[in-house]
Amino acid sequence: MNYYQAYRAQNEAVPSMVRQGFYWRLMILGPVGLLFSRCWISFALTACLNVLLVHFGGPYGWPAAIGVNLALALFGAELIGWEKRLKGSASAGLWLGRSEADAQLRFADKMQASS
Repeated sequence: MNYYQAYRAQNEAVPSMVRQGFYWRLMILGPVGLLFSRCWISFALTACLNVLLVHFGGPYGWPAAIGVNLALALFGAELIGWEKRLKGSASAGLWLGRSEADAQLRFADKMQASS
């Protein structure tokens, strides 16, 4: 079972779910992995940080860039959630599910029961 944070915009019936936890995609691909979640601002900031670290870091530039990728993997859910809030979505709770579709189904059941 995974935890999913629901983000819902004003006119959306179905929320977008962000899985909470470690993101292997961000550990391996680094900032490019943020593009799969359509997080352009986070991608631009972290890519610039990696380029600066590699260019001006000297012999410690690459290990520092790998450290940034580790931080991205650990805090990827927070970055993706921050980007969703910048785009106007609001947090709609934390939902448990085996998959994103299962968590959305639990969210829909709760909303239908409360209305």
